[in-house]
Amino acid sequence: MKYALLFLTFLACIQMNAENTPKNISTCTSIPDTVQLPKVFVIGDYETEYDLMTLKYPNSVLSACGDDVNQAFRLWMALLQDMQIFAEKTHFELNGAKFWLNTFFAKDGSIDYMAYYLKPNCRNISEKDMKTFLASFMSQHKIAKNNKSGFAHYGHVSFPILPENISN
Repeated sequence: MKYALLFLTFLACIQMNAENTPKNISTCTSIPDTVQLPKVFVIGDYETEYDLMTLKYPNSVLSACGDDVNQAFRLWMALLQDMQIFAEKTHFELNGAKFWLNTFFAKDGSIDYMAYYLKPNCRNISEKDMKTFLASFMSQHKIAKNNKSGFAHYGHVSFPILPENISN
């Protein structure tokens, strides 16, 4: 039941992202080639630039995975597991962290940007420490997925990630 709820939340986030993505990007206002944003920032800061980023990365992880829900889920869960392992190696206490995370991937699977928002029931993590951790993680991490264009995923994250969550 717990895993079914997690999976349904994952699908709902993908659907929300798809519904909020314009069908024809060319009808939107001009999107600059470079949007001036920090690599890691809090959702709610830089609202105009953030909106432009969502237009520059119109594809979801699901579409990058050829609409294969199982593959998209495994890819996202693997990223979260890698994040947890990185936290352990760098002695960053991630257990108890709960936040919304929007990750923008380059065509080659590297991470271009991460936007996050700590939930009220999250353990106490300073904004500076969270930004530093995510920036360090994204600079060394790359998912095993290439795509014809950049893509993004927005979802709820809660640590620790348990191994059985990934295998289902």
